Amino acid sequence: MLTKLIARNFKRFGSVEIELGNPVVLIGPNNSGKTTALQALALWDIGLRRWNEKRAGKATPEKRPGVTINRRDLVAVPVPDANLLWRDLHVRDVQKIGGKQETKNVRIDISVEGVADDKPWVCGLEFDYANEESFYCRPLRRSEEKNPTRMPIPDECSDIRVAFLPPMSGLAASETRPDQVRSMFASAKAEPPKCCAICAIRS
Repeated sequence: MLTKLIARNFKRFGSVEIELGNPVVLIGPNNSGKTTALQALALWDIGLRRWNEKRAGKATPEKRPGVTINRRDLVAVPVPDANLLWRDLHVRDVQKIGGKQETKNVRIDISVEGVADDKPWVCGLEFDYANEESFYCRPLRRSEEKNPTRMPIPDECSDIRVAFLPPMSGLAASETRPDQVRSMFASAKAEPPKCCAICAIRS
């Protein structure tokens, strides 16, 4: 079970912690971050899967330790340019230090905490912008040193899969209201199926 989501520099989030559980209901007005939180989980999931596909069980190289993710792989987070994943499109910091210009990447950090077989685990990933088509994913660094140690990828999260179904993604162009459904079954003198459930949360 997932218990917490922590995201930094992702879309509208500067830094946010969201407690998770079973179930979780996110309620809020438009543009308050409900979908962004779910997309952060989806990005973490694809990063985790791509890392395990390429690097699971292998030593992480000291140079270029990241795996590449193409923006077209982000079915749950469709963007025409990879920098749209970054808060305010800010992918790099440029500063002058001692008369010299230094460029530092702005990373998206996403950590997920969970529990498996009564054992807590934490899995953190960071994402670095490469170009408009792709970015790099690697385990989250533990410090800001030049060659930092990185968080391990726990075995407990390797079987987790996140499925994100975007809101308003019904199979029909228009949805039938619940009272109309009941009316249709009443006119046909039939009982609606017990498995049929229609629910919506608006704020």
